[in-house]
Amino acid sequence: MMAGKRKVIIDLDAGTDDAWALLMLLKGETRYGYEVIGITCVNGNTTVNNVVENVLTVLSAIGRTDVPVFRGAEEPLILPAPPPTGGNFHGVNGFGDIPFDIEVDRTPLQQEHAVSALNRLLSLHEGRAELICIGPLTNLALAIKLHPGLLDLIAHLYIMGGNRYGVGNITRSAEFNFHTDPEAAHIVLRQVHCPTTIVPWETCQRQAESLPLQWRLEKLGADETRPVLRILNAVERKVYGPRTQWMPCDAFLVAVYMWPECVEQENRYPVDVELHGSLTRGQMVLDHRSLGTGHVRIIDHINESKFDELCWVAVG
Repeated sequence: MMAGKRKVIIDLDAGTDDAWALLMLLKGETRYGYEVIGITCVNGNTTVNNVVENVLTVLSAIGRTDVPVFRGAEEPLILPAPPPTGGNFHGVNGFGDIPFDIEVDRTPLQQEHAVSALNRLLSLHEGRAELICIGPLTNLALAIKLHPGLLDLIAHLYIMGGNRYGVGNITRSAEFNFHTDPEAAHIVLRQVHCPTTIVPWETCQRQAESLPLQWRLEKLGADETRPVLRILNAVERKVYGPRTQWMPCDAFLVAVYMWPECVEQENRYPVDVELHGSLTRGQMVLDHRSLGTGHVRIIDHINESKFDELCWVAVG
């Protein structure tokens, strides 16, 4: 362990934007002064088994098989996962269903379940470990129910998910991560007391306006001698298709964690998650009457040049 460094666990459902977030996080450890102590996997963009394979592929490609990986929840807490609207954006396997010629090292995969690992690692580093969640919140909600008081052990909780103005990407009013397991999001946001930061969908939409896909593929991803860039370039060429903007939602959240000075605009609100609305299930609801007094920090804007710099750190 690197004494004195911040400790962080990342919970994900990889997913191409998860892969970029993980790459950025791992590449920035030394420069930004933290240590990734665990990667927990959850059902979301694809099955949890595919998520595990995608994470192991990224770790093998960058030679970071020292980081432990834990398989987590296979399905949402209560209701089955809703069928994808308009197909699987990331492909059935989360990585565009593309075969890669890479030897995957399975050493990082642990037998311990992700929910148990969250409790153990957060208890071991009580009050010093931070948690980044960039998929559905099923693992964390289960951990909270099994281990009351767990949220009090987290130094800071970071979440990519939900929406600020009721604009959805999976339904007209709900963002994918929260819509996939609304009960889990509801449990977490109802019980959380530790400092909590959320990058919502609408912020990601605005940030993507300054990120041309051409820049991502031809500049940022130019060096295809690097196995991880060959993999992610191939996946994103396929999944983005004719789109012109790059949308690395999860990487925006990781940027906020890595370099807090990235944040240019933020507000605090009490928040909750709608569970029963026929049109709004999974929508994050902000109490706009209590602006500035809530327990959740909503990120509204990230500095574009600082984010670009972190992207170059990821490929450096």
